Amino acid sequence: MRLIFNPRLFNPLHWHIMPLLRDPKIRYIYIEGGSSAGKTGEVCNALLIDQLGHCYSTMVFRRFHVHIKDSVYSSFKLAMNRLELGKLYKPQEDLFKSLVNDARVRFRGLDDEENVKGIEDFNVVYNNEWNQFTENQWDQQRKRLRGRPNQKFICDWNPVSAKLWLYENWLDKDEWIDLPLTVPAPTKYSSLNPDFAFKRINRKGDSVWMKVTYRDNFWVVGHPSGKGGYVDVHTLEDFERDRINKPNLYRVYANGERGIMRTGGEFWKQFDEMKHVRPLKVEQGALHISLDENVNPYVTVGVWQFASVIAGREVRQVHEIPCRTPDNNAPKAAGQLIKWLSSIGYDDILFIYGDPSARRKSTVDENSSSFYDKFIEVLTKAGFKVVNRVAKSAPEVALSGAFINDIYEGLIPGYTIVIGDHCKISIDDYCTVQEDKDGTMLKVKEKDKQTGVTYEPHGHYSDQKRYFIIKVLETEFNQYKARRKKYFGV
Repeated sequence: MRLIFNPRLFNPLHWHIMPLLRDPKIRYIYIEGGSSAGKTGEVCNALLIDQLGHCYSTMVFRRFHVHIKDSVYSSFKLAMNRLELGKLYKPQEDLFKSLVNDARVRFRGLDDEENVKGIEDFNVVYNNEWNQFTENQWDQQRKRLRGRPNQKFICDWNPVSAKLWLYENWLDKDEWIDLPLTVPAPTKYSSLNPDFAFKRINRKGDSVWMKVTYRDNFWVVGHPSGKGGYVDVHTLEDFERDRINKPNLYRVYANGERGIMRTGGEFWKQFDEMKHVRPLKVEQGALHISLDENVNPYVTVGVWQFASVIAGREVRQVHEIPCRTPDNNAPKAAGQLIKWLSSIGYDDILFIYGDPSARRKSTVDENSSSFYDKFIEVLTKAGFKVVNRVAKSAPEVALSGAFINDIYEGLIPGYTIVIGDHCKISIDDYCTVQEDKDGTMLKVKEKDKQTGVTYEPHGHYSDQKRYFIIKVLETEFNQYKARRKKYFGV
């Protein structure tokens, strides 16, 4: 069947999806992104068109059946009407049936576990709002889609949390390679937004992962040709309000970045992503390296600098190096730092800060060397001059947290704190780590399913920040403690 459509009906994502549907090597198509990105709409467009031409069927899953009618079913109906396919498809309850071949789109909710069965006759399984599914539901689907050529999974979702199982236990386990953001198409407008979108293929070559935002939706920002599409002023204004007032919401739903769900019980209460995060680069001057010795999930390395600003001095985190296995020991972590220092041509002095407990001598090492002894030894052998500024004792958690929160809030005259926007793990940590009942950090433990190792996923970059700021602003912190003791008795 030959169908001809005006190319201006489609967003760039459409031209990236269509060839993947015909590629037998591709098993998985992942599409994440923000709100109003056109993810679901373009999946619907592509499937309705491709099914008519190649006579196959699609199973569409939502986590709960009650959500289907007003969400993904409506999206398919809207796509059918927009593409003027009403004479070729007949919508029924939980079903779109082709009137020209045996193609169909079936809709099911996974609140009934039996619904995952019987998908062998479908060529495509489309998981709409994949982040709402359980890992077990995904496992069962993968085992049951079999027995036909060119069977595929399509999954779309909003990245509402960095802790989603689909990241930790599936996508992030793979190795990904960037692909071009432009594909051959009957239009010159097939490029995804280079500042916010990505397109990747895994090393095995059976999965493609794309991220899009509202900037890739011509029915929000208007068609770049000036003909077609729609400029949705109200949606754009709403994103701008979120940018100013609700930065985490903006990160997730406007920029399509992995979100951090706020609970109100965060340890860093005054840390504001919009106010305290911005692009930073390493400037001339000394680097301050702050460490946390934890082996799992990584040895924590934070890189800081000072800068003079109009209001005083700005404390800047300019880099992060989370040294995961096999680099999660002192010598290899130092090696990772040296590798980065070499990449920026740094040859100045290094000041070292960190967890005082790592000063203790080892009873295992033949030279009784501490973590810092080994770390500094590697740096020194590489030709760096190193000054050890690790404190003799750790600062009180609650009090040091209050001091840094007050800096964030502008209550400590002469100092501000800024975090480089590329320090993603640090920012996640600063947004996520919770406060315990006694004012300290609540460090919840998790167990790695593969290794059986129990570890604390959050708090390590928060700790290295405390160790550095409290030591480098030791005079100001002691004055702060004295004032609190005078006025509050603590």
